[in-house]
Amino acid sequence: MRPVNRSEAGRRFVGKVAVVTGAARGIGREVAVRLAAEGARAVFLLDVREAEGREAERAVGEAGRAFGTVARWLRVDVADPGEVEQAAAAVRAAFPSIDVLINNAGTSGRPLGDGPVHRVAVETWAKVLAVNLTGVFLVSRAFIPLMLERGGSIVNVASDDALVGQAAPNDTHAYTASKGGVLALTRAMAVSYAPGIRVNAVAPGWVRSPMTEDLFARPDIGERLAAASPLGRAAEPGEIAEAILFLASDAASFITGTTLVVDGGATIW
Repeated sequence: MRPVNRSEAGRRFVGKVAVVTGAARGIGREVAVRLAAEGARAVFLLDVREAEGREAERAVGEAGRAFGTVARWLRVDVADPGEVEQAAAAVRAAFPSIDVLINNAGTSGRPLGDGPVHRVAVETWAKVLAVNLTGVFLVSRAFIPLMLERGGSIVNVASDDALVGQAAPNDTHAYTASKGGVLALTRAMAVSYAPGIRVNAVAPGWVRSPMTEDLFARPDIGERLAAASPLGRAAEPGEIAEAILFLASDAASFITGTTLVVDGGATIW
């Protein structure tokens, strides 16, 4: 990848083919829409939610109208190897290669009930790791072959929970372990696939999104979460999306194997 030309600001992904998981809402939707708005040739939205997925597909197509962006939602459970392979085959049938892969799909463990180890059900542990960690493995395994010839960029979405311990009620050990695994896998992939494919991670702090709306709706928790960083608020999905897009773009051409923490300074307190 070449260094970015400053005159290309706002057009970082012209001609690129991108795949985004967990793209029906929240951070993933913001990433997909912004990829199209910056000129992506095609954006594939992988998600299990049909109604939201189809609406996001429409929004992505509209955002990329000036560039003729192809927007396509595919129903995919990232924890299902068969569905992931089917999605990769569908993308390959339309485009022989991809340039950008965003592993964003995830689950918080709610309403199954995550928590400290002695209170985590085995089923919850298995579900959270299947989506958050094995899902990154399965999607990367299926789509990296479409990047080997031309190269590209992969961004895995982790969490600042993987970097610091959290006090109750946020001591969600299955979630924390899964995101820690994502960071380790990111580093391993970065070494294995260099120099052609860059692999990085973003570790968000608290984000106001559909995944966390139940917590922010509770006065006893929401205010404390919003004030959990020096900046005194939670992030909006678009703020995390911008960090992801930076790492995915040529502006980050000499960055691989790193974790960009986007938590308003929460982990320095």
